[in-house]
Amino acid sequence: MAAKKTTPAVTTIDSAHPNLALWESVQATDPDYTKSFSRSGGFRGTAINHTYQQKRATQAFGPKGIGWGSKILDEKYQEGAPILHKDQVIGREIVHVVRIELWYVLDGNRGSVEAFGQTTFVGQNKHGVYTDEEAPKKSLTDAESKALASLGFSADVHLGLFDDNKYVSDLKVAVAEAEKPKGPGLAELLAQVETAATPDALKPVSVAAAALNETDRATLRAAYTAKVAALKAST
Repeated sequence: MAAKKTTPAVTTIDSAHPNLALWESVQATDPDYTKSFSRSGGFRGTAINHTYQQKRATQAFGPKGIGWGSKILDEKYQEGAPILHKDQVIGREIVHVVRIELWYVLDGNRGSVEAFGQTTFVGQNKHGVYTDEEAPKKSLTDAESKALASLGFSADVHLGLFDDNKYVSDLKVAVAEAEKPKGPGLAELLAQVETAATPDALKPVSVAAAALNETDRATLRAAYTAKVAALKAST
């Protein structure tokens, strides 16, 4: 008798899990703050604006230096690939490497993650040998971005979702919808109904009600009807 095949266990991520609350809130990336890039060897990817990432971290934790921040643990310059001139090795590339601790305060608790960042300080391209004096700053940016990514920031980019044009298109629509001005909520509209002194003062409430969900509209309608009846009775 042939051995019975068993189905391997499948582990899934439950997006409703409380441990994913931060991740779920910061994983989506506004496409306006990204750009595609390519490197030698055919590598292609999506770069995320670092100022945008810092803004998202500030939204989640508070101002940098108070709710979150980074500390350089160590940095060094190390040799890289050989630099060639007329097929002769004349030196080696120098790479700046930094290791940081990114700390943050969440729900009153302090947490931290470590990450590395690196940038070519002395290198060679099609124009010749170059020195990048901003290498330390770029390495710090790289390290902070990697640390934030490990907490879920812009996870959609790192999960490869930006390779899907439909995902990016839908995300642009969602961002545009989220940025639209929001009308008054139910509580504010109920307060306007309560303080209305004439039927004409209720007209803006009637217009704004269209933006509410069905349940809230029913609640507002009842208050609105009662207020109209009270105003008529008082005249």
